[in-house]
Amino acid sequence: MRPPCLPSAQAPPGSPLCALAWWAVGVVLALSALLLAEPSAQLYLTVARSGAQWPERLASALIIALCACLAVATFMPGRTGRRRAASGLAAGVGVVLAYGSSEAIKAVLTQDRPCRVIVLDPSCPAAGSWSFPSNHTTIAFALATAVFLVIRSWWAASAHLVALAAAASRVVDGVHYPHDVLAGAILGTCTTIAAVLLLERWTRPLAARIGSRREQSQPER
Repeated sequence: MRPPCLPSAQAPPGSPLCALAWWAVGVVLALSALLLAEPSAQLYLTVARSGAQWPERLASALIIALCACLAVATFMPGRTGRRRAASGLAAGVGVVLAYGSSEAIKAVLTQDRPCRVIVLDPSCPAAGSWSFPSNHTTIAFALATAVFLVIRSWWAASAHLVALAAAASRVVDGVHYPHDVLAGAILGTCTTIAAVLLLERWTRPLAARIGSRREQSQPER
């Protein structure tokens, strides 16, 4: 039996209550990461003192790669093309909602970045660019979750390794605490699952109509 409130390729989309539960749990767990602020600051300081350096703007490059993977997975032709298109459209909205949720939390909590508080860095983003949660991490894990929900294969979970690298790079770059990226990972994952549960009831028939029109427009051989 399929566990309740989980997206499935065979079962009908979940209820709005399931979707709301996933999003609410994601927000609560993300905010709970603030309880780790003190050990997180110590871990950040350890990383900063290590002198570790990663390629500049690595997180942005990895996010672009995940976007490309999601686009290919969503629109790749095949036997399950319509199902993947429906999941991809719903998950894409989830990525946008995850980013919006992250921005809303940032605006409310206004946590300053560690590169302005612990290790002063002149290249640190300007004041008003808040730290908690990490937007890059939120988007990266939302995209990785979207790829997994579209492909629904064990190897698709490797997209989360790419998202993890993006998250780690934000700490190494000095612009986020570890608990910032933890919160972003939780928020991005849960919000994307919530969106798929809520929206696939509409995107499945939409994908079916688009697929039918495409088939009718193709010339007979």
